[in-house]
Amino acid sequence: MQLSKNFALRELTASQTAIRKGIDNSPNQEQLINLAVLTAKILQPCRDKFGPININSGLRVLALNRAIGSGDKSQHTKGEAADFETNSVSNYKLADWIEANLEFDQLILEYPGKDPRDGWVHCSYNRLGNRGQIMTAATEKGQTVYTKGLRTNGNEEGQDRY
Repeated sequence: MQLSKNFALRELTASQTAIRKGIDNSPNQEQLINLAVLTAKILQPCRDKFGPININSGLRVLALNRAIGSGDKSQHTKGEAADFETNSVSNYKLADWIEANLEFDQLILEYPGKDPRDGWVHCSYNRLGNRGQIMTAATEKGQTVYTKGLRTNGNEEGQDRY
């Protein structure tokens, strides 16, 4: 099933963990609607701008989300979020472009490192209303720490926006 011109439902439900553990990661009707909206509002515009987008994680039904140790309130469980990246620009530049050009609920630059392609971008869209929350997730002393705004190791900030 195609969700948009360039994205199939299969891309947003694929999970090696689900396969290994025998978890059915198929969306219900509400999750399917949310995935279609997420694709239209976030993923397809990114694809149109940057070319192919690699989806690392999309929908995670509650059993799958628990199996990977994520919280029950994750927007992934509702079909409202995806973790993704592209080979054409750094994750920082991808997140920066989303911040400047798209409406979103939450935008997180996750685990940026010394290599501009380290980590990934988490972005969500809530069709009932968006917060426009922007954060960076990093590991400090073995714990994930979230800070406001987009941050890197200094190798991307201050460069021109698109």
